[in-house]
Amino acid sequence: MRRWFGLGLLLVALAHPAAQAREAWRLATVELPPAISAKLPNQGYYSVLLRRVLQELDVDLELSFLPPHRTVQETADGLYMAAFPLARTPEREREFLVSEPFFIVKVRAFVRKDDPWNGGDAESMRGHLLCNILGAKLHPELQQAIDAGRLQVQRVSDIGACFRMLALGRVRFVVTGENTGYEGMQAVPEGDKRFRVAGPVLAALPVHLMFSRRVKGNAQRMRAFDHALRRLREQGVMAKLEQQILPQAPAAAP
Repeated sequence: MRRWFGLGLLLVALAHPAAQAREAWRLATVELPPAISAKLPNQGYYSVLLRRVLQELDVDLELSFLPPHRTVQETADGLYMAAFPLARTPEREREFLVSEPFFIVKVRAFVRKDDPWNGGDAESMRGHLLCNILGAKLHPELQQAIDAGRLQVQRVSDIGACFRMLALGRVRFVVTGENTGYEGMQAVPEGDKRFRVAGPVLAALPVHLMFSRRVKGNAQRMRAFDHALRRLREQGVMAKLEQQILPQAPAAAP
């Protein structure tokens, strides 16, 4: 009798897979507020976007916040399924499978409203100090200028600190993602009246999931992720979600 009872429970479980434990994707990431942080509601907007895609796959998301080096190395070693946000390089593609981008960072320069600078390349910023947050990658042209000593950069843990220094004239530029910059402006009283975005988009940097080649089944997971992401984009779901959750430009004064 017990044997038949046990078999019956097994058949019920097989007939109702939802009753079984859902798969959880264990991902490694870094502190990079306001995009991703353990200290933020919903862990930042990268997390919200990822969870929406994974909802289509009926899987959960588990995030581990690590220092940048450990994020790369431990994921490459297979301790985590995937990592983000990592810059895509030929060297990393030997260790990782790279998904389609789930977000595009539009890198912009922010200045004080009384600054006459209205855009240009790294050479036009030469000799001045710019500010960015710890762990954020600058696009190659600016990074090369910094490496060559033609530009200097101040790194801080909070984008609001960049704008406070900008207000005091301690830095001339805040160079960061557009939405991150809009968030930072709000950290200074009347920031919308004191700062402006200068010039066009400096760079468009894709944010991927980087799947470890050492984790079994990751090729299939990446294909499923890409398929779900494309479907949500075609339906307009991702664009609508971004509009709801991303820090936005301050409304123009009447």
